[in-house]
Amino acid sequence: MALLPIISDWSQIEFPHLTLVWAGSASEMSASDKDALNKATFSIATMCRPITLRTLTKDVFGDGTTDNPTVDVLRFHPNLDLIKMRATVEDWNKSTFPFNPHVTVGPVGTWNGVSPVMVAFDRVAFCIGDDHQEFRLSSDMREEW
Repeated sequence: MALLPIISDWSQIEFPHLTLVWAGSASEMSASDKDALNKATFSIATMCRPITLRTLTKDVFGDGTTDNPTVDVLRFHPNLDLIKMRATVEDWNKSTFPFNPHVTVGPVGTWNGVSPVMVAFDRVAFCIGDDHQEFRLSSDMREEW
């Protein structure tokens, strides 16, 4: 499950995203677990507004192995909205890495330019392999009435 940025012209990858939770490989998940996680993604979309995160720094993640290539990333300061989203799905977490909000920019050395001060996210995606289903984060309906 991942948040998708509104603008990502600073990224060199095809699907820039901020992973909220990695629930394991698709082959290890049952159909009912996939369905439940998809429903949780939709729930986040209906309960949460778009968020804007402050960029902390450009950094490098990975150890250069095939399973963990070295990449340039933008790291973000987590705000309360992001922490709430993460808490909603934390029980699904199968990652060995701590939650460290970031978006991959591209392979190490591809970064060129100034980091955006803020990055806004307006969608959440349920991803299995290269397939993903996107849901727009909701706005407060009371304001529209």
